[in-house]
Amino acid sequence: MSEEKLTLGQYFRAERENRGIDLKEIEERTKISAQTLRFLEDDQIDMLPPRAFLRGFLQVISKEFDFDEEELVKYLDDTIASYGHQEEPFRRFKPGDTTFLTRTIIIVAVVFALIVFFSIAVKKCTGLNPPQGCAGMYAETVVEESQNSWKIDNYPG
Repeated sequence: MSEEKLTLGQYFRAERENRGIDLKEIEERTKISAQTLRFLEDDQIDMLPPRAFLRGFLQVISKEFDFDEEELVKYLDDTIASYGHQEEPFRRFKPGDTTFLTRTIIIVAVVFALIVFFSIAVKKCTGLNPPQGCAGMYAETVVEESQNSWKIDNYPG
């Protein structure tokens, strides 16, 4: 197999084995999980993080183990291109995302209900005599108590 035809995983595995480095050592020194490294070596592109993260992983590995970073990135680009994967730009709300529409409808309904509630409350308060306001409406329901109602019967006095 010629070196031009190697994938990133094949190149990485060959370089790692030639140097006598096992995946556990890479994991311990770089904090990149062994599972991610296995996916990388097996060219399971769909299981790997996006290209930007992979490039960062390869930079860390190349610095820690003296790999050729440019060569690793070249193989990364070639492997991704051969799989026909194009990075989809991150979109917070995708077309056809019904949860966004549902949330928007709920928020609009709640805001509308609050507006109706407060407008009814304000209308009732302003319909009273202006000096009394809403406080006056509730003050009318308070019953005046006589002065003796607070007197305790058994209190010597």
